[in-house]
Amino acid sequence: MDLIGPISEIFKCVCSPICEYFEYYRKLDENMEELDRVLRELESKKKDIEATLSRAAHEQGRKPSNQVNDWLQNVRRINSEARSIKQEVEKGNCFSRACLGKDVEKKIEEVKEYIQKGCAFTSYVSDAPSTSGMTLSTTSNLVGERTGKIVEEIWEDLMGDKVSKIGVWGMGGIGKTTIMSHINNKLQEKPNKFNDVIWVTVSQPLDLFKLQTEIATALKESLPENEDKVRRAGRLLGMLKAKAKFVLILDDMWEAFPLEEVGIPEPSEENRCKLVITTRLYRVCRSMKCKQVQVELLSKEEAFNLFIDGVGSSILQVPTLNKEIINEVVEECGCLPLAIVTVAASMSGEEEIYEWQNALNELRGRLRSLNDVDTKVFGRLEFSYHRLKDEKLQQCFLYCALYPEDFAIPKDELIDHWIAEGFIEEVKDVQAKYDRGHTILNRLVNCCLLESVEDGGCVKMHDLIRDMALRITSKSPLFMVKVGLRLQEFPSEQEWKANLERVSLMNNNIKEIPSYMSPHCDILSTLLLQRNLLLQRIPECFFVHMHGLKVLNLSRTNIEVLPSSVSDLTNLRSLLLGWCRRLERVPSVAKLLALQYLDLEETRMEEVPEGMEMLENLIYLYLYSPLLKKFSAGILPRQRNLCKLKLSFGREALRETVEEAARLSDRLESFEGHFSTLKDFNIYVKSTDGRGSKNYILWLSASGGGGLLTTDLKEDKSVCLLCCKICEREEHIVLPEDVQRLEMFAVSDVASLNDVLPREQGLVNIGKFSHDLKVLSFGRCPNLKNLFSLRLLPALQNLEVLKVYSCDSIEEIVAVEDEETEKELATNTIITLPRLKELCFSYLREFKSFCSNNGVLVCNSLQEIRVGGCPKLKRLSLSLPLLDNGQPSPPPALEVIEIEKELWESLEWDQANAKDLLKKKKANAKDVLNPYCKFGGSRI
Repeated sequence: MDLIGPISEIFKCVCSPICEYFEYYRKLDENMEELDRVLRELESKKKDIEATLSRAAHEQGRKPSNQVNDWLQNVRRINSEARSIKQEVEKGNCFSRACLGKDVEKKIEEVKEYIQKGCAFTSYVSDAPSTSGMTLSTTSNLVGERTGKIVEEIWEDLMGDKVSKIGVWGMGGIGKTTIMSHINNKLQEKPNKFNDVIWVTVSQPLDLFKLQTEIATALKESLPENEDKVRRAGRLLGMLKAKAKFVLILDDMWEAFPLEEVGIPEPSEENRCKLVITTRLYRVCRSMKCKQVQVELLSKEEAFNLFIDGVGSSILQVPTLNKEIINEVVEECGCLPLAIVTVAASMSGEEEIYEWQNALNELRGRLRSLNDVDTKVFGRLEFSYHRLKDEKLQQCFLYCALYPEDFAIPKDELIDHWIAEGFIEEVKDVQAKYDRGHTILNRLVNCCLLESVEDGGCVKMHDLIRDMALRITSKSPLFMVKVGLRLQEFPSEQEWKANLERVSLMNNNIKEIPSYMSPHCDILSTLLLQRNLLLQRIPECFFVHMHGLKVLNLSRTNIEVLPSSVSDLTNLRSLLLGWCRRLERVPSVAKLLALQYLDLEETRMEEVPEGMEMLENLIYLYLYSPLLKKFSAGILPRQRNLCKLKLSFGREALRETVEEAARLSDRLESFEGHFSTLKDFNIYVKSTDGRGSKNYILWLSASGGGGLLTTDLKEDKSVCLLCCKICEREEHIVLPEDVQRLEMFAVSDVASLNDVLPREQGLVNIGKFSHDLKVLSFGRCPNLKNLFSLRLLPALQNLEVLKVYSCDSIEEIVAVEDEETEKELATNTIITLPRLKELCFSYLREFKSFCSNNGVLVCNSLQEIRVGGCPKLKRLSLSLPLLDNGQPSPPPALEVIEIEKELWESLEWDQANAKDLLKKKKANAKDVLNPYCKFGGSRI
């Protein structure tokens, strides 16, 4: 009996785990169903949270809170572990099923716990939105001890809590904008201090409606154009409050205004927002209740040093010059930075003493007749204008004043107008004219009369330089310039003086021109009326007394018919009607024999104007119209001087017209063709013998349209396939042999690049595929499985940019096929793209790796990697270059890796320490370590 107790206890110890074991075994299937159910509930909660986060990121720039990030990371871990359990259950034996049953129950409890945590969140986003801002190009350096102290003072006020509004004031050209540009750029390096740095140039006259629009644009938002100022102010207020801490910089203010009328929250110590204005007027600072910071003139020593920087230090070594004459010239600049820089640029390269003495006399002569400070400044600036000496060069400069203040003037447009005006007539060849135009622009920039815009395609005028130019044109040549004023009334007949030479009324809200208006302006040569969106009608008599007109720009107006009086403008060289989307008819152009520029892009015209065959002097012809049905044969062969051509070939396009356009290709500077049928597209390419004009864009679209893809196509030989099918046809697409950029958007039947390549006997002919290809871009191609096979790799050695986005089926970029030759190539799994600079993958749901079969990508020229929205990506396949000691190092040209943080953490690398290497880089001589990785969404 004494043994019964202990035996009973032993039985209990053994039996209990066995019973538990059988219970786990018995309930496994039931628990697996429960696990699936709770996982679906967790996934549903995860999607709700991600949708909310996506809206917050888009609308407010906010990021997930750390708590939510941890939750999402754990959910991904739970899903991964659950998948592993399911796989084990499917292949498990009796014993393992029982063991797994316990794991399943634990996982169910964990899933329920995280469902509850997800429901308990009160907020998904952090308090601070993500930082954004714009780095500005600064053409001038900060000069002088006083300037340095001003910068320090402003910086301390921005970093501190006591001052919320700062007014930087001083005379025109003294350096206010330069100072704030440097501070703006410095603020970009302090992302934790402010959530946004917003820069807006205000200028004059003050337009609060326009100011609202520009602030919203700087925030990457938009405001309804049809709402009144009060409603828009409410919307803008919400946008700015969502940004929380921000710095708003309003450059070049001339009038004070109540912040609430625009929708700007009053900066305060509580909201930690800051407002900085720059102005020439002390009273504006006072009215806006800002702390006043005055920018003063340079000291004489600082002025001299700035002048020497501009003219070149070698001038001090010229034996024929003495320091006294240089000092005297500097003194006449009045210690004003803009005047010093401008005069110095004008004197650069001058080494003869008589040139310097003459310059000094000119400066003194201009200043003696002027009284107040502003006019003295103009006198100094006018010196640089007169130093141009060449009258044509001066005319080219003054022409820039026809554009609005702070306007980025496209260089090509400016040169086109100069050519049409006859400013560039010393050379006859068309390309030589454009070369001469760019030389003039460089001269004006080097003289500091114009400023280059950062992208290189535009120039600007400093507002003070523009004021000086308008001062000159108020006498002779006589200009009338009323631009960007939201002007509604057309200038009265009294304002149209007989000696007017150029008139600019662009960018206004002019609704109509009075029916009786017929200005007697016989020497008027330029009339710019573009971007008057409300203008619908021009009187028949308006152009009757404008026989000297050379440039007429009516683009982006709503006119429906061009008056017949245009037909008699026999001196007209440029007729610009692009984007007049209601324009249906243009009168006969048979008499316009001098016409060099004709732009009818995006109009409603169904046939070309009568008399087109007479226009043998055209340089520039844009006839892209979606409704264009008739284009008579024989017109294009007469265009011996044509340099730029844009045409659309509709469904009724004549084969002769397509072939005529192709025959022009070898002498065109640029060609843009819009084709709506594959047949016409192929006819054009075949007729060019596979090689297009110097620059071309060929669009193939079911609608004949284009322009929906990237906007930086001007410098390339590009083919863009848009919203079309190109495989399910008897005729295969023919690509130009010299194509450098290939883009496909919404091409529904392409599974691989191989589908669009030339073939012989059913096989891809690599020899006929362009080895010049620099850019490949695929977007929204639903059936794309991969981009290319290993066989194609030799033809891609010049590839610089590779972009793939929103292609739902693509799993890999490089495919290894099963053909015998592919098997041979597959043994070498190294994929070398030696010139690749930019790699972008975005919103690819099935994308798993760059290359299957363990291929690795070698491209040491990589500068940017951008990846986002690729949930299945496990391996980027990038092989890092090796140092002499055999250790990997980052690609030498690498600048940034923009990627989602969770994706970065989950990526697998072939080289063990690759991830650590790419987390930071040595950026400068001070050994400051900056990260390559920029966590966030990918932008294409």
